[in-house]
Amino acid sequence: MGLYKIYLTISICFILLSGLQKTCTAVIEEGYEIFSYVVDLSDRKAVYETAEKVKREVGKVDVLINNAGTVFGETLLDLNDTAIETTYKVNILSHYWTVKAFLPDMIESGKGHIVTVGSVAGLLGTYRCTDYSATKFATVGFHESLFTELRAHGHNTIHATLVCPYYINTGMFDGVTPRLMPMLEPDYVAETMIDSIRKNEVNCIMPGSVRYLLPLKCLLPAKMCWDLMHRVMKGPQSMMEFKGKPKVAPGLT
Repeated sequence: MGLYKIYLTISICFILLSGLQKTCTAVIEEGYEIFSYVVDLSDRKAVYETAEKVKREVGKVDVLINNAGTVFGETLLDLNDTAIETTYKVNILSHYWTVKAFLPDMIESGKGHIVTVGSVAGLLGTYRCTDYSATKFATVGFHESLFTELRAHGHNTIHATLVCPYYINTGMFDGVTPRLMPMLEPDYVAETMIDSIRKNEVNCIMPGSVRYLLPLKCLLPAKMCWDLMHRVMKGPQSMMEFKGKPKVAPGLT
């Protein structure tokens, strides 16, 4: 286990430092070496500066997992402008900064793996998630375009995996009551992700059964799809009790 190094980057704006310290302790107890860095992923300059620090202190990053995310859980007219901008900065723009920071070294060495954590909400628009779903749709487009660029330029040894999980029982969607299937447990999601990365899979959708629902979005008439979501899957109803994040005051991030 001493052969592995784990690099952990956490956004201080959305996760308490105590949570970072707890994670580091758990990893060390498992026998791994870990380096942790606190950085606001919505701050482009901070991301670039921290990336350079990682390269100096740790070395080349072989596997980059873009997993930062935030959600406010308000309908469009209840979302203030700052909340919308924050969601975009964290959920999608940060991917540009991290990939631009680490991809050149992967290209130079001829190997690497970029993992984009999206969401099922990035494949199907979700109630009270005009900000969250939109940014997760963007992660899907970003990832697919990046994958195309890598292949078109012959970087076949730099792999890319898109991960789109259903609701995960981490507290992020506290209050949500899924009607079709239960929330996924974090350990299951982590193990499935790791397995998918090791296999160099292009797409990892959890649970796998969701794959069979997605084609209906294109094959069925739009009104029929809405009836399916509303009456059968009860998609909007599952978000009715979502507690959401504290409202962001205008001008603060």
